[in-house]
Amino acid sequence: MRAMRAVPERRDAFTEERAIPELDLPLPSSGVLRWQAPDRLEKHTTAPIDERLRVEGNRMVYERADRNIRREFGLDDQPEMRALVEAVRATLAGDLPALSRHYEVGFEGAPGADWRMALTPLSNRVRAAVQRILLSGRGAQILAVDTEGGGGVTRLRIQPGS
Repeated sequence: MRAMRAVPERRDAFTEERAIPELDLPLPSSGVLRWQAPDRLEKHTTAPIDERLRVEGNRMVYERADRNIRREFGLDDQPEMRALVEAVRATLAGDLPALSRHYEVGFEGAPGADWRMALTPLSNRVRAAVQRILLSGRGAQILAVDTEGGGGVTRLRIQPGS
């Protein structure tokens, strides 16, 4: 967590696949993840559609320009979304107390080497949507986020500094 906290900003490419039981093939997407300490996280999907999900403080904004959609809401009003956001944001911030407010945290690995963290939601309400989030990385870099919930799995892969 100390190594994560020491990185004030990052910009990484991502690919994502959502495996949904009702579909034969996973739904792929790609784009850019941006992090800026202390609490700004943006996921800009560029393919197959252009959309942005930006979180700063307790506010979240979703934008999809091709449909003229812009929605803004407070994370305090969306506890399930807050827990999902904090899984990545609090990890990037190196904020173990924030992670521990939402999850039972399991960690294996060593600083500066490969590591793996398992997050199990503490809230029954959140656990109804997300059973577990697995993050893995190397040193101060998250390389993968696998979210298990709703009968499906979302696999996010991160290419550092792209």
